[in-house]
Amino acid sequence: MAQTNDNKARVVVLGAAGQMTSVTVKALFGPLADHRFTLVDLNEAALGTMRREAPAGTEIELARTDIYDAAALRGLIKGARYVIHGAGPFHKTAKLVRAVAIEEGADYFDIDDDNESTLEAIELGPRAEAAGTALYVGHGASPGFTNVMAADLMRRLDSVVDVEVAWTVGDEGEMELGRAVAEHTLHIGAGDCVTWADGRRVVRRSFERAEKFPMGPPLGLYNLYECAHPETITLPHSFPWLRSAQCWGGMHPQAINGIVKGVARAEADGKLTRDEACAFLQDILRGDTGSAKGWRYAFAGMLAQVRRGENTLGAMTSALSDAVRGIHRPTQAGMAARVRGWRGSEAIEITRATNAPRPGTFTESMASMTGLSAAAFFLMITSSPRRVGFQPPERWADLTAFEAMIRSIAPKPDYPVLLAPAEQRIDPLPLCNWAIAAE
Repeated sequence: MAQTNDNKARVVVLGAAGQMTSVTVKALFGPLADHRFTLVDLNEAALGTMRREAPAGTEIELARTDIYDAAALRGLIKGARYVIHGAGPFHKTAKLVRAVAIEEGADYFDIDDDNESTLEAIELGPRAEAAGTALYVGHGASPGFTNVMAADLMRRLDSVVDVEVAWTVGDEGEMELGRAVAEHTLHIGAGDCVTWADGRRVVRRSFERAEKFPMGPPLGLYNLYECAHPETITLPHSFPWLRSAQCWGGMHPQAINGIVKGVARAEADGKLTRDEACAFLQDILRGDTGSAKGWRYAFAGMLAQVRRGENTLGAMTSALSDAVRGIHRPTQAGMAARVRGWRGSEAIEITRATNAPRPGTFTESMASMTGLSAAAFFLMITSSPRRVGFQPPERWADLTAFEAMIRSIAPKPDYPVLLAPAEQRIDPLPLCNWAIAAE
């Protein structure tokens, strides 16, 4: 272990070698040279590589711990200024980590994309506030970047009725899908979807409702699904006068959504075990054939998608042909937001989306968008006054400052992050007196 300077603020990173969190950590090393890092992960070889590749002089110690062991967590976090939690699935791992961080007086930060753990964080907020610590929950791409995009659009209107966010994950070639991401994908495909409709919280089934959403180039209007994501919890929590808040998500090519939905539904109905469903998704993403049992339900999901008019038989066949031949198309992915409300007496809709994906840019992959978003948010936190209690992104982060921070750490900072907002007049909305409070 390297010599450490106790005068430097210590940052503990759980799941530091993960696909997304490793991007975050590498982006933090240079700007936070005045901090010291404790990197925690089961993949000790990957941690060793991260330490060797860090800028000279970076103070790093490596650790391995059981994040379900409260005593071990206390020993690890004791004396830390910040805890970055990147080891999902968060509905299983976050509760104890947050509680220990509060007990030890450390500010907590994560990229939580699960409904259940986000609701738990809201309930834990008063305890954090009483302890003088902060819970920065959901600070990745979606949730995170999407939240501040939506909040920025809301401030362009006099009053807001509806807010929507959207995400799309594109084909990124053969890749290793971690178990936590596989479980989260199953939950999105068939789990409970906590959303906000008619001014109240409601629960639907995730991936049941479909809509074409304006995602910007190259996707354009693309078929997405209402899904279980925390934006529909935190945005109404921050702006309780909203009539509706929805999150739309999906994968490209479109047939993958059918695969996910079919396999997730089979797992939820007990036709596949959790291990079988996760293994199938992991196998096909790394380029393996996957199990015959898994394909039975994957095909059923794709064919049901065609019958509902959410995809065509030709597009489904083409996607399967590409998969068999090992062909990967250019990544088509991104984030978007849309709000509807009033400016004066005019009903207005505003949309905005990320720029087209390009290699080496912020939008290159889900790992780059999530990891760099988290790094940008975290750097903004370390350079601002300390906050306390539950802190979702839209409550404290400014989009302009966030974009500037992204450009400062992105590999190609001259590539625009966002398209310009697009406005249009729409048919009149129900009159309301709900308005953005003066800042």
